[in-house]
Amino acid sequence: MRFEKIAVPCLTLVAIVAVSITTAKADSVTFTIGNNPQQNEENILLNSGATGITVFGLTNQTQLQVSFSSTTDTLVEPSSGQARVEALDGLVNNITISIPNGTFNDVILNPFFGSGTADVTVVTANNQTFTFSYSLSNGENFLTIVAEPGTSIFSVTINAPGGFTDLRQPRISGAEGNVPEPATMLLFGSGLLSLGAAFRKFRRS
Repeated sequence: MRFEKIAVPCLTLVAIVAVSITTAKADSVTFTIGNNPQQNEENILLNSGATGITVFGLTNQTQLQVSFSSTTDTLVEPSSGQARVEALDGLVNNITISIPNGTFNDVILNPFFGSGTADVTVVTANNQTFTFSYSLSNGENFLTIVAEPGTSIFSVTINAPGGFTDLRQPRISGAEGNVPEPATMLLFGSGLLSLGAAFRKFRRS
């Protein structure tokens, strides 16, 4: 009997350790040169005419917001023509794609009409980093980035010292997010409280 009492906690401990090892699987991301659409791929609509260090597009089916930002360029989102992001100075050197407060499973990029090498950095939801470099040519330069099952992508950054004219035809799948930030929720809640107080005051008068 004494042996049984000791053995149960030990088996429980072994089970906990086994679960911990199983759930600690490393992230994995695949880079493939070319245009390789994945399941439920969506176009990112870019035609607002916005300019800034960050511009936004919308996925064409789920209507999720996708941000395009740069630490070196002022970006331009043309209001007409093919969906694309350009730079105000004519050449894009550095651009990061992300879903505000969210993640995605894959992205297809086409840094059009470039030269030299593009360095692509992927950051996963678990804060692991993967890098890939490939040569840009004077034409289409499609690259497909896919997160393996169990992995999701937080951001993708393309840095090309030689620059490229624009990032066009971006597509994405498995996009999740756009959850309001806590500060936004706090403001929204305060607004509701104020509205409720005003309504009660109105009913008393």
